[in-house]
This record gives sequence, C-alpha cells and structure tokens, in this order.
Amino acid sequence: MSTLIVTGSPREGMYSDRIGDILHSLSEGKLVNLREKKIGPCHACEYCKEINIGECIQRDDMTPIYKDIRECDTIAIISPVYWWQVSAQAKLFIDRLYSLEREELEGKKLIVVVNGAEKTGDKEYSTLNDAFKMMADYLKMKLEFLGVGTEDENAWNEEKEMITEFLSNALDS
Repeated sequence: MSTLIVTGSPREGMYSDRIGDILHSLSEGKLVNLREKKIGPCHACEYCKEINIGECIQRDDMTPIYKDIRECDTIAIISPVYWWQVSAQAKLFIDRLYSLEREELEGKKLIVVVNGAEKTGDKEYSTLNDAFKMMADYLKMKLEFLGVGTEDENAWNEEKEMITEFLSNALDS
C-alpha cells in the first residue's frame, strides 16, 4: 500500500466520501472512513514519547491505523470544513499522529482536500492551507492542498473534474 486515504465526514455519502472514492480509484490505496472508527483524543500523557516511544497508550481503532501510516508513502486527509477547521473526526486523527516519531512521517507526501459551502478560493481554505503547510513543514512532508467549494450538487458537478485532476497530479508529483 502506498496511499492511506482517511475521510473525516461524519455523514456517509457526502462530498468528502466522494472525494475519497475518487482518490481511492486513482491510487488503489487503503480507504478509511473515520466515522466508522472509535478514536479517542490524545491524553497528552507522554507515554508515546517517554515510556514506549512511538506507541500510544490507548488501544482503540487508531492502533491498526498506525501500521498503515508507517507502511504508506502518502497520507491523504479529506474533510469537510466546520467552523474554519477540519471535522472533529479528522482532528482526532491528526492529533493522534503525535504518537509517531517525526522521522516516521518525514519524506511522506501529505494530500489534504477540504471541502465546504464557500466557493473554491475562499479565505477559509487559505487558513487551513496555512495550518497544514506549517504541519507539513514541521514534519518534513510534501504537502499537496486543495480547498474546494461543494455547497450542493451543482457545485459538486462543476468541481468534480478539477478535483479529479488535482488528485491525479498530487499522486504523480
């Protein structure tokens, strides 16, 4: 497996799922719908940093995902935008990356697609782009970011081809 695709929508069949399905068909990677997983928040207990390096003390659905992360070349996070942030499901996944050593993520590609009701190019997407850029720079990952408006079926139909092209290019870069 070279691509791990995580979708963060709490609602099945919505635009984040559709984007995940497109990327899955292009990459044949592993697709994980976070709404189907029980992932607890980071407890900031430092077990992963001080006691058992690189291993979270929690034994939940994130445990097998760590193996997938370690084995992949590309991590894709796809999430709707809620209150200028990724969904709670996506945020839990991101926070739990803390358990990993930075070196385990270094050199991997990070593809992030966030979608929301605002038009493509809106400032809410640039805010998220900035946050993911800082994260990717810190982890020494290569970021490919897209913020796209998927307000309704009309917007989806207008943007679907562009999304597919972006994902294809992101995988190839």
